[in-house]
Amino acid sequence: MNCEICGKEIKAPGYRIVVEGTELTVCASCKKYGSESIQTAKQGSARRVVLKKKKPQTKIEFKEELIENFNQIIRIEREKRGWSQEQLAKKIQEKESVIKKIENAEITPEPEVVEKLEKLFGIKLRESVPDVKAPKAQRLTTTLGDVAMVKKKV
Repeated sequence: MNCEICGKEIKAPGYRIVVEGTELTVCASCKKYGSESIQTAKQGSARRVVLKKKKPQTKIEFKEELIENFNQIIRIEREKRGWSQEQLAKKIQEKESVIKKIENAEITPEPEVVEKLEKLFGIKLRESVPDVKAPKAQRLTTTLGDVAMVKKKV
């Protein structure tokens, strides 16, 4: 029997995994590409497959965002210390092109880069974002009364 992913010959019984809804028999090195399947009930020729769930994904919530003129503040702080863009890039272990693009507001820096810059300069480049709740709409659909113009008899 051969592995259905890499084609290597399987000497042991192999592993049954599910990859994108398809159950495959694979070797030990390819079993990491899917979820291990557990066969629970057989009814005729149909089989029911139960998947072992992988780690649950955590939901990312943004509570802070970059201040409006972050690029100017970074440039001012760098120039205040007399550093070139290349020197700043080396200090925070990033590419010089990233610093250039951040200072020209061509890109928004990744959170890790923002943390490095805040720590290096001793400043805050992010601010808390207040929760904004929009008022609920009275009606979600348009009615005939919203569209028609009613004429009254005098």
